[in-house]
Amino acid sequence: MGTATSSLPSFTILDGKVHVFMREGSPFWWAGFHHKGKYVRKTTKERERGGAEVVARQWYFKVQTEIESGQISSPKHAFEKVAALALDHYKTLVERGIRSQKTLDGITGILNSRVTPYFKKTSVTVIDNQAWHRFKEDILTNYPGAKRGTLHQYKNAIRVVLNEAYRIGYIKELPVFKDEYSNRKIDSPRPWFDAAEYKKLHQAIAAHAKRLAKVDWLHHQNALELYDYVLFATNTGMRVGELRNCKFRDVRIVKDRLNGKEMLIISDIKGKRGSGTCQSYYGAVAPFRRMIERRGIKDPQTSGEFLFQIHHRVMFNVILEKTKLKFSKTNPPAKRDFVSLRATYICFRLLNGVPIYEVANNCRTSVQMIEQSYAKHLGGRLMPNINRTSAAQEGWDY
Repeated sequence: MGTATSSLPSFTILDGKVHVFMREGSPFWWAGFHHKGKYVRKTTKERERGGAEVVARQWYFKVQTEIESGQISSPKHAFEKVAALALDHYKTLVERGIRSQKTLDGITGILNSRVTPYFKKTSVTVIDNQAWHRFKEDILTNYPGAKRGTLHQYKNAIRVVLNEAYRIGYIKELPVFKDEYSNRKIDSPRPWFDAAEYKKLHQAIAAHAKRLAKVDWLHHQNALELYDYVLFATNTGMRVGELRNCKFRDVRIVKDRLNGKEMLIISDIKGKRGSGTCQSYYGAVAPFRRMIERRGIKDPQTSGEFLFQIHHRVMFNVILEKTKLKFSKTNPPAKRDFVSLRATYICFRLLNGVPIYEVANNCRTSVQMIEQSYAKHLGGRLMPNINRTSAAQEGWDY
């Protein structure tokens, strides 16, 4: 591309590296230079030659700094290009059942909202911990109400793109993002329902369904499904997304070899961690059988129908509010939702003496997560033998 037409004034600065020129239809001087076969240009917003020269000089040095730092680089390394490749690769993982469509939709939304517009032309080769902190500061400046969880989602979305860059060889190692947070979140337990609260909850849902039986058949069916959803969730520890994806053919009723009681084996669990399997507690069998009967499923082992037809979030929240169970008794109070059902399963299993490793494995999570978010907050309730003494120490009670 030429710097200007022959009829419009132009001149060069910095030993001919930068062209300063007028463009047809514009009252301002423009500046431009060649870089890797492309012509980079920008208006100076100046009408006078002297002012245009100063702005052009400053702009040129600024752009050169960005080029050297990698913020302007080969198009194939640009964040927006790699982000598109990452989403295409993620789609293949969804098709193979390794990742969930819901997770892909979430990542896509997060990237398109603020992450890609910010990094856009930035080379993935220069995105490091400092780049992450600059992005975070920009978000907090423009959106001061952004929560810690939101920032975590942004970070994970950036990592998805960088993982793709690493997979295809654009970068040699993955950067580590470090944040300085207080222990406030780690020390906050997941809100769950203790035994009395849990009993109050499912009794309230059962009573709600009974009232609707004489009023509205459809809402009555929805209430029955919510009742079974709560029991099923608190007896399996499955995530909300996993429950939504669960089909009748994924569930088998088996007998516990230790006591002969019936329980469920749930296979091909699709959710946050891809596919997995879990073993339910005994209380999940009755709601599963009720769902089969209520839905008229003739052969559950081959049925591709989803266990739960509707996500009854609104009804659940209304019942939580009416029973005053929406917030936990902790200080500060924590808001409860469907996720609290999984937390209830985990806490119940721990309180019944199940080893943390087994709980973590059955819930498809880490031992560290169980320890930090659940076990440490249950305290002495997990240690029934803490005050046991030997005969030699009997009487030591001061």
